[in-house]
Amino acid sequence: MLKNKLQNYFEYVDVAYIKQHRFPFVKNEILKENISIKMQNIIFLMSLEEKYELPGSVAYSTFKTIIVFMASIIESLINYKLHDLIQSGRVDEDEIVGKEERYPECKELYRISENDRICGVRKVIKPKKLSDSTDFIELNRIAKRCGLFTERLFQDAEEVRIARNRIHPYGLSEIDDRYSKSEINKFFIIAKEIIDRVENY
Repeated sequence: MLKNKLQNYFEYVDVAYIKQHRFPFVKNEILKENISIKMQNIIFLMSLEEKYELPGSVAYSTFKTIIVFMASIIESLINYKLHDLIQSGRVDEDEIVGKEERYPECKELYRISENDRICGVRKVIKPKKLSDSTDFIELNRIAKRCGLFTERLFQDAEEVRIARNRIHPYGLSEIDDRYSKSEINKFFIIAKEIIDRVENY
């Protein structure tokens, strides 16, 4: 039995088109490809939701997947832009990323009991480095610190991050079935503003 062409039923935008028309400012080709694939999936899922009346849990799962992909795009672009600002010399990494404390040595000075000891430690304070694994929450704080984000954009990015984190089922104290089309539409507006800011700042 022949399968029907997807394009006949849903809006399915080609990745090359998304790369060229939505993310032309991203110079890292691998990143551009990856975020364009995620955007393609978001467009497909929105088309699916608009064309069909999805049963409750399927609709919520669709919205949750859109949030995960959207947050991933936003997080990736913030990281990309911060690296670009540092490499171009527009911001000083040591000033915007902050410092971290490390304790490379610990020497036992006195043993109180088997589980209770007094120790002396050597503390080293070093500048943090922006990396590909820098957390979303830290990226948002750095973006605000360096002027990439206004207070409002920072709050909006935090709202997306918190919504994304809410999806992890192990940390939930209630049934996670409250996503709505209006919430998704709000996140689309936030994503557009952040993407535009990354492109034009």
